[in-house]
Amino acid sequence: MIRTLLFLSCLICAMITVAHAQQEEILPPTQPWKGKSLSLVAKANDAWITPTETSNFQNTPSHEETIAWLEKLCAASEVLDLTTVGHSANGRKIVLVIASTDPTSVKTSSKPNVFVQAGIHAGEIDGKDAGMMLLRDIAFGKKRDLLKNVNFLFIPILNVDGHERKSPFNRVNQRGPSNMGWRTNARNLNLNRDYMKLDTEEIRTVTTVMNDYNTAFYVDLHVTDGADYQYDITYGYTGYSKSINAFLNTAIKPVLDKNLKDYGHIPGPLMFATNDRDFSQGNLDMPFGPRFSNNYGDLRRIPSILVENHSLKPFKQRVLGTYIFLEALLQAIGKEYASMKMAIEKDRNVRNESVVLTWTATDKPDTMMLAAIESRIEKSQVTNGDFVRWTGKTLTQKIPYIRYSKPGQSVARPKAYWIPATHQEVISRLIMHGVQVEKITTPTTVKVDLYRIDGHKFSNVPFEGHFSVTATGTKRESHTEVFYHGSVRVSTDQPLGDLAIHLLEPISPDSFFSWGFFPEIFTQTEYIEEYAIEPLARMMLAKDENLRKEFALKKQQDPKFLDDQRAVYTWFYERSPFVDGRYLLYPVGIEL
Repeated sequence: MIRTLLFLSCLICAMITVAHAQQEEILPPTQPWKGKSLSLVAKANDAWITPTETSNFQNTPSHEETIAWLEKLCAASEVLDLTTVGHSANGRKIVLVIASTDPTSVKTSSKPNVFVQAGIHAGEIDGKDAGMMLLRDIAFGKKRDLLKNVNFLFIPILNVDGHERKSPFNRVNQRGPSNMGWRTNARNLNLNRDYMKLDTEEIRTVTTVMNDYNTAFYVDLHVTDGADYQYDITYGYTGYSKSINAFLNTAIKPVLDKNLKDYGHIPGPLMFATNDRDFSQGNLDMPFGPRFSNNYGDLRRIPSILVENHSLKPFKQRVLGTYIFLEALLQAIGKEYASMKMAIEKDRNVRNESVVLTWTATDKPDTMMLAAIESRIEKSQVTNGDFVRWTGKTLTQKIPYIRYSKPGQSVARPKAYWIPATHQEVISRLIMHGVQVEKITTPTTVKVDLYRIDGHKFSNVPFEGHFSVTATGTKRESHTEVFYHGSVRVSTDQPLGDLAIHLLEPISPDSFFSWGFFPEIFTQTEYIEEYAIEPLARMMLAKDENLRKEFALKKQQDPKFLDDQRAVYTWFYERSPFVDGRYLLYPVGIEL
């Protein structure tokens, strides 16, 4: 047995070595780096050295090893507390570390709660290891003053099941660690697409933390895919909450950039190549929508930053850059909390008459100076096409910067929405978000507008566990509806009012409607036999001149229409008083 275990261990080590060698052969060359942040690495004899430091940043600890190390650290420190805030689909603990001068009263603290999560994509795990180092230095190093004016809330691994699906072959375009986790969770769902629909245990845990701990700042730590450039730490924020955006631009970003540069890192904006290949056609500043973490946080009016470390930079460099980022962020928020609180309150009190649901590119792009890596387009030896090759040579380029900051689709703000008791799944998820609802206990008759979906398109394949539907056409109709016990009224005059609008307007790309939560409205349950519709159609034509004109126009515009007898009969049935009036009627009422 011992020999078998030894053989397996040697085999795994050999596989990792081969995988690493193959990866270095195919990836672009790295640039030499020796930043000041290397001084943050613990000495080999430090009692609180992290597992990653012990391996010289070759490996990252397992879920079990991470929790064991954090339990030991928190038990020994008066400023750290470890609590379980959720469980994965496979029952693994999702833990939250609370770093505070008073960890037991964080929920009611007057200090801002800065909530940081790592490992939402479990192969992109830099944040976990950087956070463990920073917590160590807060507890037993020289960084306790970071907690003077802030509380630090940290989820080291959000996608715990994906984290344990580790392999040296998981992310070919990322330099380390050797045992990277998997992108999706145990149900193969991408957590960073789930912030609106709330299907997953993991993102439900995130909203629970946001609600229970009154999150004042939110950070989601990732590692990139994609193109090459000089930046090792890129980050960004949506910017649609105007006062919060101004605060981030003036009080936070300059501090982050300065500290990162002082410690030998190269900070940059989020990088998304326009052509999804290189930056010859520019960089995109995309909104992406509130299904994504920082956009969701922004819609909740929480200052929110998405960090994307550069996957082609070495793991050690990325982890140390994340450490500097987090330290600088805590310092800046602690110093500027008064102005941040004012910005948050100002944005949470905004009630715009029109709410933007989608954004488009501005008519004229900006430009940016790119700290670039030279790229070449070369002829493929494998296909009939070409491919991009990054040479490793550094240069500076001026490129287009295409910003999606022009309003696209908008809706007028209603006074409230009425959701019937028949849709408890939608109601329960609104409550999970923290949206305030008024519960109806007795039958209530209300005059509301309802949307008639007069154009729609279903997806051909499932996406993130749903067959989505796009409302290509809607029209409003006035109705008198009875809402029974269990129904709710959702006022839009609340801090999460805009979030409710995005969730309940059918044309919103991230609405419950768009995610397919109302499939029953697309089913027509009553019908009419041809022996009844034939004489009915003749009668309708005889009595209604406008209908005769409409029928003539339909035949003129669609010469093949009469060849489809069922289509003709359906056309008349839909215009008869016998048609199902609830067919294609979206049941959420709009109170004006």
